[in-house]
Amino acid sequence: MTKEKRLIQHNFRTTEAEDNVIRQKMKTFGIRTRASFYRAMILNGYLLKLDLPEIRELLRLMKNLTNNVNQIAKRLNERGSIYDTEIDEILESQKELRTILNTILTKLEHPNE
Repeated sequence: MTKEKRLIQHNFRTTEAEDNVIRQKMKTFGIRTRASFYRAMILNGYLLKLDLPEIRELLRLMKNLTNNVNQIAKRLNERGSIYDTEIDEILESQKELRTILNTILTKLEHPNE
C-alpha cells in the first residue's frame, strides 16, 4: 500500500488557555506534533488513555491464583486430598480479585470521583 501525500492544510486559531490545554493533552498522550494530534482527534473522534495500576495488580493476583489451583489439582491427582487452608487461600484470592475488579469498574463508570 502506497503512502498518500497530505496536501490539504487546515488552519484555526485558539486562545492561549486552549493552546495550553492542547499542549497538555499532547503531552499526556505522548504525541509530539500538533498535526498528528489534530488528525487523531478529528479522524478517531477521541483519544483514550487508561492508567489503572489496579489492572496490573489484578493480573498478578490472577497468575498467583492460577498457579495455586494448578498445584492443588496436581496434589489431588497424586494423593486424592488437599488441605483446608489451600481452599481458604483460593477463596481469599477470589475475594481480593473481586474487590479490585469493583474498584476498576467504579473508576470507569465514575471517572471524575
